[in-house]
Amino acid sequence: MNDDFNRLSEAVMEHIAALNRSKSTRNAYRRCFCCLSTYLNEKGVAYSQDEAALWLSSVSSQVNKTELSLFTAAVNKLNDLYLYGEVRKGHYDPQKTIAGKLCPEFKHVHGRLLEHISGLAEDTVSAHSWQCASILLRLQGNGIHSVSGVTYDILLDEFNCSAKKTYYARCTHHANLRLLLQFLYDEGLVPYGFTLFVDAMTLRTGSYWNQMPEDQVGALRSSQDNTGTGLDVFLEMREMVLHEHCHEKYSRTTRRGIIRITNLFYLFMDMNRLYYSPAVGEAWLCSVKPSLDDIEYKHFRRVLCLMAQLHRKEPLRLNSCFVFRETVYQRLPDWCRTVVDCFLRIKTGEGWDASTISMYEHSICRFCISIDAMGVKSFKSLSVWDVKQFNLNDRHDTPEGKNAYNSRIRKFLQFLGENHISDNAFLFLALPCVSAKREALVVTLTEDEQAALQRIFREEDTTISLREKAMIQLGLYMGIRQSDIIGLTIDDIDWDDVTIRIIQDKTDYEIILPMPTPVANALFRYIMKERPDTDSRSIFIRKYAPFQQVGRNACNNALNNALPERDVPGSGFHVTRKTYASNLLHNDVPVQHVAEALGHRGLAAVHRYLSLEEQKMRLCGLSLHDRGLTIKGGLCHV
Repeated sequence: MNDDFNRLSEAVMEHIAALNRSKSTRNAYRRCFCCLSTYLNEKGVAYSQDEAALWLSSVSSQVNKTELSLFTAAVNKLNDLYLYGEVRKGHYDPQKTIAGKLCPEFKHVHGRLLEHISGLAEDTVSAHSWQCASILLRLQGNGIHSVSGVTYDILLDEFNCSAKKTYYARCTHHANLRLLLQFLYDEGLVPYGFTLFVDAMTLRTGSYWNQMPEDQVGALRSSQDNTGTGLDVFLEMREMVLHEHCHEKYSRTTRRGIIRITNLFYLFMDMNRLYYSPAVGEAWLCSVKPSLDDIEYKHFRRVLCLMAQLHRKEPLRLNSCFVFRETVYQRLPDWCRTVVDCFLRIKTGEGWDASTISMYEHSICRFCISIDAMGVKSFKSLSVWDVKQFNLNDRHDTPEGKNAYNSRIRKFLQFLGENHISDNAFLFLALPCVSAKREALVVTLTEDEQAALQRIFREEDTTISLREKAMIQLGLYMGIRQSDIIGLTIDDIDWDDVTIRIIQDKTDYEIILPMPTPVANALFRYIMKERPDTDSRSIFIRKYAPFQQVGRNACNNALNNALPERDVPGSGFHVTRKTYASNLLHNDVPVQHVAEALGHRGLAAVHRYLSLEEQKMRLCGLSLHDRGLTIKGGLCHV
């Protein structure tokens, strides 16, 4: 009697299997047909559409909502095969679906969204349709009947509605909320910040990026007075920063980090109706600092400092060393700041180098901070005793260092007297600026250290990089100073004549040096095998982006890596130049030629190295008798 029913039910099972329905769905269909078959056999009736409807009514109170929905779908497919010989679509009342319950505007948005994603797979479109319609229906349930009525607070409630669901359900909900918000932004219906909201909330627990106290936010808002930089301009500045990082070949991870940080900052400003300014960036950084570790904090600060450079119309300096500590100038007392600034402007106008101006600034600030601590609050009240007391309290490692500082402070004291800023025009005489002459011993590399370097210079040795090998050989075999090695460019090398042309950074004296074969080979190997591909003309380039000239400590680091056990205080990379000069003298090279090889204009500097030649110094021995010195005492004169 139920042979047709069994045949039809098997056909339905084959149909849903062909559609790759889940195992749980197939099991639900199988239970439905089993229970319906039992019902028909107990009643002794054949299958019909009416009997199936009566059975569904009888079991509706015995199963949960999900299973009843699956039973209904199974019976609908069974009825299609029974009546039409095929499974048809559309077994639902459109008005009873989630999409059918939406208000006219939300229904229009939902329809446009489906058109937008129509190119995706049918099952994917169906899943997105149900999830997005559910989101719109929840918004409608909260009294929102227009997209323009959606706010960040409403988005936060919608985001949190899936907090107690499973991880997969939360991810699905967030993905569809992100899809819906991005579509609304593309349609011009919501601000850009809405598209960032979901990702910002899923980065970590809580909105740590929006924890600034309301009173502080209000103070920032009132201080701006609609004069800050608009958020659209902020995004344009972000694109400029990204473009420069891309041009300098920074990694994709670094660029993504910039996007993440600026997105969070943008969202904070948009949510709190703020314009961009460096002051807002600094306040926001302070608010998120407790939630960041040291490395993250430095990344955040670097990005905000780069944005501040653009805001001030300054050129981007990607390799800037952003100071994370208070400078001596920032600690300068307010009562003397104007005078110090005036003096430094005069020195800058005189054409001094930036390093000299920096030395003036550090010396004078150190002096002013010290006298302020002693109780001096005006240059008019500055006395000779105060200057002498400062000199006694001011400690330096070497007499030369103290002399360098005092000489600049004396000029500042002269400035105070000449401009009648202080009552005593001769205060500068109270501060000495002389130190005893001192002759330091010349330190060179030992024979064992030179032998160790020779082994490292071999091509097969990978103890240090090719760049470090080339740097050390330039110092050891050519006597080139560290600053000149770092400043070498491709144009300074003449491969045809095998020479290097250098304008010495210290003396501005031009020299052309023959390049020994080992040095030429080391440079060639570095340029061809290890040097990054960059437009920079400098020879020695940073290993990581930005691919620019290496820092001033690169040569010192290279020597330390090559000879890690060497520990001679005060002896850095310059020891290679001293070793080069000493080796020339040891090989009987005339002093005049040694001076030329070192780029010296006189012989005085070379004479220091003669003291290292023990055998030659023995030839210069003097008779004590001829010098009027006699030996008295001892065992022979008891």
